[in-house]
Amino acid sequence: MGDRALKNRAKVLMGIREGRTIPDTYVITLPESGNHILDIRPVLLLTEKEREDEGFLILGVAKGYGEAGEVVRSMVDDMYRATGAFDWNAYMGYLDAADQRDDT
Repeated sequence: MGDRALKNRAKVLMGIREGRTIPDTYVITLPESGNHILDIRPVLLLTEKEREDEGFLILGVAKGYGEAGEVVRSMVDDMYRATGAFDWNAYMGYLDAADQRDDT
């Protein structure tokens, strides 16, 4: 989550769930097409179906497009550092394994 979005974390997340209009707020999601690593989407353009879908995964939230770009850059840097590739599934596997190591 971006620093500016983090300041109002509860309000932003509740607003997304409830379908409120949240100007200048963006979500980072898995790509809709295979040509991207991640997508940056304005909250205003999320459909009701997406907001209600339990399977719709929001990976990050940011206030402003610039902050969204910074969040994506950080996520992609972490992904590449951990896996040596731009592979979201491999990165999620890496994070799961790291969590399991931390639990022991």
